[in-house]
Amino acid sequence: MFDSLPAALLSLFLAACVLWLIWQAFRRVVSPRKRRHEPSFIDEPIQSRIEPADPRTAATVSTIPDAADVLALKAAIDNLARQVTALEQRLATGQTSLPAQPLASDRTVEQSPVIPSVSPDHRI
Repeated sequence: MFDSLPAALLSLFLAACVLWLIWQAFRRVVSPRKRRHEPSFIDEPIQSRIEPADPRTAATVSTIPDAADVLALKAAIDNLARQVTALEQRLATGQTSLPAQPLASDRTVEQSPVIPSVSPDHRI
């Protein structure tokens, strides 16, 4: 019974392919023909194909940070350094409970005159 199964499956597959080809040919014959006009580069002037580069686009993208970005980054680093120092002190004293965190609206970024020293041999 199963000796003829591969041959039967192959013949079914080939029949399905032939039916699909006949269906596609029928659709092409019945469908209205659209006149396709392929674009010709001979008709177009050479200058219209070349688009000039927009100098304004290149000028608007700047990767150089301004003074406000530098100050904001410095304030964020100082704030992070204060948080790390507070964490180190809390871990050194053995305090396990977390202090109450102020709300995000209550936080202000302050400039710290003292920058804590961080050395590569001191790791948490």
